[in-house]
Amino acid sequence: MRKENNIPIDELAIQLIQAFEPPEGYYLGFSGGKDSTVIYDLAKRAKVKVSAHYSVSPVDPPQIHTFIKEEYPEVIWDYLAKGFFSKLVPKKGLPLRKTRWCCQYIKESGGLGQHKILGMRKEESSKRSNYTCFSQHTLKGQTNTWLLPIVNWSVGDVWRYIGEKNLNVCSLYEEGYSRVGCVLCPFSGKAENRKALEKFPKLVQAWKRAGGRYLKLRREDPKRKPPTFQTEDEYFNWWITR
Repeated sequence: MRKENNIPIDELAIQLIQAFEPPEGYYLGFSGGKDSTVIYDLAKRAKVKVSAHYSVSPVDPPQIHTFIKEEYPEVIWDYLAKGFFSKLVPKKGLPLRKTRWCCQYIKESGGLGQHKILGMRKEESSKRSNYTCFSQHTLKGQTNTWLLPIVNWSVGDVWRYIGEKNLNVCSLYEEGYSRVGCVLCPFSGKAENRKALEKFPKLVQAWKRAGGRYLKLRREDPKRKPPTFQTEDEYFNWWITR
């Protein structure tokens, strides 16, 4: 592993996890992706008290669900995004890169008020580039303390660790996917979206129908400006091309 101040970065991460272990233990956010696979292994190596939770995403590929069930049966499944397609998307509209409300409901509302370990890294986005090892976020009136033990790791560091520790990962990585999170995530690029249209038709249709319900509610609400788009196909095609 790469070193910082002559100490391997995985050892630094373990020391960080150990040093700030709360008496009640950590809440570890486990998504089934490569980064959460790494932080889970680091927490186990640190021998701290930790409870791993998967905030079940209705827009995760089925391969993620299979991977977690088979490889991490001890992970707790939290159903926090009920009514995502039937209520949330029709109310808020399809999430956009600058108005990405979806993560708040699907991922971030888990473990409110607890000390959380998460696998976010600086190089993932411009917003996350400002993150440090410790971050506090207020959601629903409660302050969450986030510990990000691999925040300074590169994607190369992550894959080296996975290789050195012989960790299994979701099968989608073996098919060439660079990320395995929510299908048609607002951060996905055009090429990735084109791939998703063929690979995950049921989830694509769920997004499209929910967008259509949003347009319908907009038209029926006299207090709101009528939508620019006339059909769910028009709205959906605009959305996936970003």
